Amino acid sequence: MKNIAVVFGGYSSEYEVSVKSGKFIYDNLKDNSDWNVYEVCISKNKKTVKFKERIFNLDYENFSFNINNEIIKPDAVFNIIHGDPGENGVLAKILERNNIPQTGCNNYVSQLTFNKKKYIEFVEKLNIPCSKQVLIKKKDNINISKILETIIIPCIVKPNNGGSSIGVSKVNYVDELENKIKIAFKEGDEVIIENFLDGQEVSVGVINRNDKRIILPITEIISENELFDYNAKYLGESQEITPGNISDQAKELIHEYINTIYDNIELDGITRSEFIIVNQIPYILETNTIPGFTKQSIVPQQIKEQGLSIKEIIINQINSIL
Repeated sequence: MKNIAVVFGGYSSEYEVSVKSGKFIYDNLKDNSDWNVYEVCISKNKKTVKFKERIFNLDYENFSFNINNEIIKPDAVFNIIHGDPGENGVLAKILERNNIPQTGCNNYVSQLTFNKKKYIEFVEKLNIPCSKQVLIKKKDNINISKILETIIIPCIVKPNNGGSSIGVSKVNYVDELENKIKIAFKEGDEVIIENFLDGQEVSVGVINRNDKRIILPITEIISENELFDYNAKYLGESQEITPGNISDQAKELIHEYINTIYDNIELDGITRSEFIIVNQIPYILETNTIPGFTKQSIVPQQIKEQGLSIKEIIINQINSIL
């Protein structure tokens, strides 16, 4: 029997979302007769393993646990922690050190994609359109005049390392800017300010199935709010239309850009990239290497639209790394 760990939770504001994603993944894996499937919850306060309704402690650094005097180390990990430590490379580093394969990207790629500024600098070098950005750090003095030399109002303020649109704001007036920066700093030590792109927001998932890259049907997002924020993502305050009403030109460019990124960096597992289409040109915002994964989440919607079984894709993720 292979030992499979579904790892969820984490240290960020996305904890609850990750717990829901973890439950969804676990429910799709638990009936496999060839596997013992363990639920591993990582939080700031505790690191536990649940198996057959019993709770055990996780030795995080060795990524192992003791059940009935037997030390168990997973044969594979389904990493579904959104944010720190699952999406930023910290968990990947521990798993790599212990020779445990995981479904997400490696440590290097996770670090790069999680740092929004560095990732945008990387895709810019590939000639992929993106918005102008300024990075500021918590220890810096906030110099609004300096920021406005590069950025025009309206603009977007967001944490450099974060997800689920937590701490993200649109700034319509200059006198709002400093306060919105302070809000974003609650989520981390670095904040990005970028030019607002007024266009059609879309999201596109990519999966690897039987060693073949599949770019899933593109979702058009129509938010009831100014932004596709946390409420729009998780509290139903948006329309998510799959496939979206997207021109052939924009769709072809999105496919071209995603293939270029994948050909230049070792993206792995299931990813979701966000774009804003302005005058038929897609501008990339970010790539999530561990996107939300519940029945309502965007990528499962896209898998369904592609005519594939969500359960089969989840199982395939594990089989591909065993």
